Amino acid sequence: MEHQIIFPTNLFVIDDFIPQVTTTEKEIVNGMKKYISDLWKERDYDENWQTHSADLHKKKEFKHFTELVISVSKTILNTLKYDVEDIAITDMWANVLKSAEHHPAHTHSNNFLSGTYYLHSDQGASIMFHDPRPAADVIVPRKKETTIANASLLSYASKQNRAIIFPSWLSHWVKQNKSKNKRISIAWNIQVKGQVGEHHEFQSANF
Repeated sequence: MEHQIIFPTNLFVIDDFIPQVTTTEKEIVNGMKKYISDLWKERDYDENWQTHSADLHKKKEFKHFTELVISVSKTILNTLKYDVEDIAITDMWANVLKSAEHHPAHTHSNNFLSGTYYLHSDQGASIMFHDPRPAADVIVPRKKETTIANASLLSYASKQNRAIIFPSWLSHWVKQNKSKNKRISIAWNIQVKGQVGEHHEFQSANF
């Protein structure tokens, strides 16, 4: 018997996204924390706070992080055997989630890949992903054990220095922050550049 897993949803979890092995790399993380914390202190609203603009990738404090996001995203596209001319970060912003706050379900339209990075977290607010196949839970037998192959809902801990990259169309949300501490994350979107689709299928475009 050959077991094939068809039509997968590709999700990438990267722990120790920024290898904090040198003083320089620790300074990079601290610089991003300070930049976001300074903005948060000057906030004009208090709940589910996000940076007003989504251009953190253009700030000098995020230069190293932005280069890392681009590099990892290119590796992912190559792993998935996609042929793209180039990629670009279209948005990058920060989120500060206080105790008892959460983010409702949403997607990231008009992009190909999205990601989140936990800059400061004690794993008090997990990110959740739901099976995108609408008919997958019509009949669900009882499980001997829950695995990635049979789960319809998956939870990933907001582990500090962890990055999670996923298709932008995949619905996700953040559970209520059970910690008494703030959860600081950086989110971003990636768009591919060049031709998408195939001309002979009459469904191509160029970005």
